[in-house]
Amino acid sequence: MSGGWRIESAVVCLLLAGALLGCAQTADTGPEAAAAPEVSDADPLMQAFRAEQPDVEILLSTREEDVTADGRTDLVVIYRISRDSNRMVVVHENGGEIAITNDVPAPIENQRVSFRDIDDVPPVELVVQGTKGAAVGFAIFRVTDGVLEDLFGEGMADCC
Repeated sequence: MSGGWRIESAVVCLLLAGALLGCAQTADTGPEAAAAPEVSDADPLMQAFRAEQPDVEILLSTREEDVTADGRTDLVVIYRISRDSNRMVVVHENGGEIAITNDVPAPIENQRVSFRDIDDVPPVELVVQGTKGAAVGFAIFRVTDGVLEDLFGEGMADCC
């Protein structure tokens, strides 16, 4: 029971911080604000993603953290599937093979991905933020057994 309380407390703290940062940074929403280290097409995880989704436009890709708790950095990709629909996946190694998680909705504009250890228990969680017009949203995800799980979010239905 105390673990659940810790997660809920951490989520409330992130909500407050996100709300404050979101309000403070509304003028900084251009392409530079969404910039993350882009991953090269030569990266083996990116090659696996491209093999599965050869025709999609990649909006954001980053390989900064280990979100599967296997000791290796994983690839997070946000990509466009239509004018009004973006998706996100995590590409990771699984038992010597490259695997891709289920896809989840992603923000339409100003996408940002950050990583937080919310509950002090591996794996690290992903925090996804973005907008669609004036609507702002964020969600916290965790990869568990190869499945990208939505732990908590606010406003994502309006910005995805």
